[in-house]
Amino acid sequence: MAESDSKKQQYVPVEIEKFRHATRDITFDVYIRLAEENFAHVFSRSTGLDYKRLAHYIQKGVKLLYVRPEDMPAFHAFVARTADQVFNDPATSNEKKIATLLNMTEQNMAEIFSQIEVPVETASSTKVVVENYVKLMMENPKSLTLILRLVSHGEYLYYHAIATAIFSMFIAKATGQFNRRMLEIVGLGGFLHDIGCTQLPKEITDSEHELTPDQWREMHKHPKLGLNMIETTSNIPDEVRYIVYQHHEQPGGNGYPNKLRGPVIYQPAKIIAIADSMSALISKRPFRAAYKVEEAVEIMMAEKGKFDSQLLKVVEQIFVRSYQGRKAA
Repeated sequence: MAESDSKKQQYVPVEIEKFRHATRDITFDVYIRLAEENFAHVFSRSTGLDYKRLAHYIQKGVKLLYVRPEDMPAFHAFVARTADQVFNDPATSNEKKIATLLNMTEQNMAEIFSQIEVPVETASSTKVVVENYVKLMMENPKSLTLILRLVSHGEYLYYHAIATAIFSMFIAKATGQFNRRMLEIVGLGGFLHDIGCTQLPKEITDSEHELTPDQWREMHKHPKLGLNMIETTSNIPDEVRYIVYQHHEQPGGNGYPNKLRGPVIYQPAKIIAIADSMSALISKRPFRAAYKVEEAVEIMMAEKGKFDSQLLKVVEQIFVRSYQGRKAA
């Protein structure tokens, strides 16, 4: 047998798409083919899937990954159950559900943030993730606060998108004005609100200092850039487009990109605006420490005209008074 044939038999090709919608934990090693006889180790059983790298390979057009023949039974067992199936299995523990939902979220964020336009398939999988967050919120609201603690590290834009989506769904549910479909719309808008930032220079989005006036002018373009990324994606509802485009408008008329005033601004966009700001304030940034939740709410309430006053009262109720009540109990 030729040496090259022997080399090929050391690895079995598998479709890269099989790894989408999967959990992070794998019990086998995964390789990529660099050349005819050159295979590189990319995912390890000890570290699990790297969703960002996986999204990068898919974006670059990679169709196949490789596993060793002796690992094929483990591979087949791995792809037999999607993350969504694990999450929706009644036998899955709450802790495992949370971990699985975070896996699903991270993979979706990695795909969304690696693309210039959001394709229909990615939008569909993101909607499934949001539906699962709403389901978890209905079944066990305390789980979402645990999720926020678990994702409060790592790449800022990922964490910020997750936190904004969760805060937004909390606020929307607390108003009593939104049915389940609209909670999902709000959650999807929260996940996608800042995708336009992926089209900005890294020196702006990753800046370790306060932005300069010129950089802020560039930053103000991200709602329109985000709208451009999803405006041709047929299965993203128009309501989500309104959220992405309007989430930096302010009731007092000083927002961007169109300086809209209170009644004209889409109500869910006002919710995302508050959740967006709150997530940013309680996050540690290179140029400042993180604020406590009650400090963040106090800062937002002092910024007259920037946020909807009635929604701020809801935020104060669910994030400050209820927290202080639990602490005093």
